[in-house]
Amino acid sequence: MKLLSIVNNSRNVMAGLVLWLVFWLAACVPTSAPIAIEPTRLSVTAAATTTPILSPTATTPITTTALLARWNMADGRYDMRPVDATTGQDVPGYSILPLTGDNTYALQTALSADGRTLAAIESNGEICEASGGGSACRARAAGLQLVDVVAWQGVTAVLPGTGWVGPMQFNPHGSLLALAHHEGSGSQLLLFDTASGAQLGQQPIPFRPTLMAFTDDGSLVLAGAAEGELRGVTPPGPFTVLLLDGDTLAEQWRLALPDMVNGSWCTAVCDGPHEQQQTESWQPDVVAAPDGRALYIVHANEDKLTTVDLYGRTAHTIPIQPEQSWLERLLALTAETAAAKSLMSGGHKTAAVSPDGQRLYVMSNFWYVEADAHGQMVQRREAGGVQVVEVADGRLLQTKEVDADRLRLTPDGNYLLLDGWDEDKRWFEVWDANTLVMITRLEELEITAVPLLNGGYALLAGNTDGFQVHLRLMVAPYFKCAPVWTVDGPITWIAGQ
Repeated sequence: MKLLSIVNNSRNVMAGLVLWLVFWLAACVPTSAPIAIEPTRLSVTAAATTTPILSPTATTPITTTALLARWNMADGRYDMRPVDATTGQDVPGYSILPLTGDNTYALQTALSADGRTLAAIESNGEICEASGGGSACRARAAGLQLVDVVAWQGVTAVLPGTGWVGPMQFNPHGSLLALAHHEGSGSQLLLFDTASGAQLGQQPIPFRPTLMAFTDDGSLVLAGAAEGELRGVTPPGPFTVLLLDGDTLAEQWRLALPDMVNGSWCTAVCDGPHEQQQTESWQPDVVAAPDGRALYIVHANEDKLTTVDLYGRTAHTIPIQPEQSWLERLLALTAETAAAKSLMSGGHKTAAVSPDGQRLYVMSNFWYVEADAHGQMVQRREAGGVQVVEVADGRLLQTKEVDADRLRLTPDGNYLLLDGWDEDKRWFEVWDANTLVMITRLEELEITAVPLLNGGYALLAGNTDGFQVHLRLMVAPYFKCAPVWTVDGPITWIAGQ
């Protein structure tokens, strides 16, 4: 039995993701009246290549400043500006930065590690392609805005063709931005100077990367797999790691991992109606070490960890398992491998690496297909919980059962953020990353880790009433909610997670 393929209406999915970003309310009770944030409508004259923006005042509270993009319904665009994340008040001395696009799709942004440079993709309509018997639609990339956050002045870079973008990544110094640009004819890696917006390089790439990262010596690494001849129908190519020179984009090293099960493809009834097709879908996750010198790949179909040493140009795979005694290790040398006899038809792994690069937090979800009492094939989901894994040897340090959809790690590595569904209610939890003990749980009140321009972050919880977004600062160590403040929605926190 194989996993039944489900028709994905990508437009509805992406619209749902945007609504999900601002869908909230419940557990926190405000301790004071809401602070209403009046919308500001400053006129901005768009330029072809340069976007002048009012310089900040010397009294800017940079330690609590975050970048917020609000959807301007009247003008059909996003208005971005710095705000004080603790109150929602606009930071004095800044005008708005308009970003063209629509709110059907999530706003694509990236922030450099030092918080001084912002990249934002301006969109114009959508671009669709055949995928898995249906279609996949994304925001059509119309331009790239590169903003000096300190000077609050930006330049517009030109993007080729009529494709879409993803992912994009700053180098460690924020002086370069690499992004993958995709069209039906293929994918290109583009490199930009962030100060001038000039394109410094362009290089065809053989796959659509799921990961892009710079190493600490300035090299650029990509990881992913080439699509099959028919996207989502025929098996994809092998999972591949590609190492490039960060200045010239010249290839330095390539490693294929043919044993890494990855991607989605049809396995039966492939010529039949879409709803009758049977598929397998496996999504391993790959994360870069904090210094960029290694990649850690958690396998989707097995409890295994592959570490790719980008400096040594080697890779090795180890099992993820509890620490064994000397007797268990001796017995394992003579044990036979048992073939799996399950109805597993797919799996999805999500991983996050600790700031010191020593531990991985891994969340698993699996899907099975089986016959019900009436002989109809039905899909069943099984949550694999959270694992804490020692990177060096694959030793399983901790496990905890949880039925969650998403796992995130705060930038300081102190807290895990999880969310999922309890029947028809969305829930969000904050866990202690060292003990896996839940600190607080909120229902229908989304928690977002918002980067601050000084390099720190703030946890904000919020909900929408359909017209405005109500946000609350969550304060450690118990993450009780501070007074509420209100802003016109929808909104997006720049580089929030």
